[in-house]
Amino acid sequence: MVYCSKCGKKNDDDAEFCNKCRFILDNEKIEKSTAKKIEEKAEEFGKSMEKAGQRLEQRIEFTFKEFQNWYDTKFNILGPLIWGFLCLIIFRFIIWIFDISRDELIVLGELSDFFISYILIFFGLIILNVYHSYFNRKYKKAYRSISPGVGTISFIISIWLISKILIIIDNNVNIPVLTTIANFIDSNIIFIFIGVLIISYSFAMVLLPFAKDINQK
Repeated sequence: MVYCSKCGKKNDDDAEFCNKCRFILDNEKIEKSTAKKIEEKAEEFGKSMEKAGQRLEQRIEFTFKEFQNWYDTKFNILGPLIWGFLCLIIFRFIIWIFDISRDELIVLGELSDFFISYILIFFGLIILNVYHSYFNRKYKKAYRSISPGVGTISFIISIWLISKILIIIDNNVNIPVLTTIANFIDSNIIFIFIGVLIISYSFAMVLLPFAKDINQK
C-alpha cells in the first residue's frame, strides 16, 4: 500500500493519484511504471513487426514461386533464354553508364572496354546460370548428376573474370593485394576447379542425401 504524503490516505500500490485529494503519488514509482509500460509496448510492437516481416517475406516468396511456375509453364525451355537476353540488355546499359563516365573515372572506362571485349563470355555465363537454375527446378532428379559440375564451371568462369577485373582496378587505384589475389586465381585455376568440383559432388551426392535421411528419421 502507498500513503499519500499530503493527506495520509492509504492507496493501492499501483495508484498514480491519491483517491482522496488527487495528489500525485510517488513520482519515482510512476516514472518506473511508465518506463515499464513503454518497454512492454515497444516489445509488443517489435514482436508484431517481426511477425509482419515474416508474413511479408513468406508472401513475397509465395508470389515469386507462383510467378516462376507460371513463367516456366508459359515459355518452357525458351524462358531462361528470354531472361538471359533481358539480363544482357541490363548489363549493356551498365556498360554504357561506365563508358560515359570514363572522363570522371578512368577505371570505369577501362572496365567498360573490358566488359565489351568479353561480352560474349558474360552472356554465355548468364545463359549457363539461368538454364542451370531452370533445370534444377524442372528436372531436379535427372539433372542431379551433372548439376554440381555445371555449378562448378559457372563458379570458375566467374572468379576468372573477377581476377581480370581486380587487375584493372589495381592498375588504377594501386591496391597490390588485388593483383595478388588475381594472380593466385590465374595460377591455381585448375586446382581450384578440381577442389570445388569435389566439394560440390560430395555435398550433392553424399552430404545432402545423408542430411535428408536424418531429418526423415
